[in-house]
Amino acid sequence: MNLNWLGLSDGQRPSALASGLVIFLGFLYLLNSRVVDIVVHVRLMPQALFSLELNRLSLYPLLHLSFLHYALNSISLFGPLSFFEKTHGTVYTGVILNLLAVFTALLYCVVGRILYPEVSVVGSSGWCFSFFAYIALKESQINPQQTYFSRFSLPTIYTPVVLLVLTKIICPGSSFWGHFFGMCVGYGMAFKENWVSKLVPPSALITKIETKLDRVINLIPFGIKYYREQEVDRTVGYTSIFPQQGSVLPIHSAEGFQGQGRALGV
Repeated sequence: MNLNWLGLSDGQRPSALASGLVIFLGFLYLLNSRVVDIVVHVRLMPQALFSLELNRLSLYPLLHLSFLHYALNSISLFGPLSFFEKTHGTVYTGVILNLLAVFTALLYCVVGRILYPEVSVVGSSGWCFSFFAYIALKESQINPQQTYFSRFSLPTIYTPVVLLVLTKIICPGSSFWGHFFGMCVGYGMAFKENWVSKLVPPSALITKIETKLDRVINLIPFGIKYYREQEVDRTVGYTSIFPQQGSVLPIHSAEGFQGQGRALGV
């Protein structure tokens, strides 16, 4: 098993943000399914941008419509998010998650006002496709081709596109446009990462905040790794996440869900 994909290579501990996010998403799922309907307040619909319901532009990835929806998205997200956090830092990665959600939402709303004005989405699979695309573009610079089943070869950079099509075929009720725009934003981040970094607070400010919150950070349980700003070097070139030919990004599938809107990923 390629532990690089899980962000656990060289015996390293699970990353703090990836681990905490999976737990938090699970908590919100339970809260939504058993206590109060949160989805109605955060699901993303095209008119959200034009009616200035701006909270929906960043909160829609946090809610899931079924346990399977939550579980499969969490499994798909944990590996690439852990890898990104390890190489970019915990706070930086948290800001990037919000930026990815917002830019994906903006595209979804602008196009959706014309093509699908009544279709809403929730779920974190937009994040999954953003990181799939980011890793695919970076990986393509090292391994331009990926081999599947020792027979078929595919340009690495197009792997997320294949996943996008397969996901829609296997799960016809999934949000093609939500996945597509998440993928586009991921490609954009990989292509112009230096531009994206300008939208994140400067390293000195992040370091200062972490210093003031040092006692809180030290409360993170043993076995979980918090990547401090001073520990990472984002100027270092990309290191291959798939050292062996034939490794592929994971695909998940699930049954369609019942309810309003569409599950972003299921």
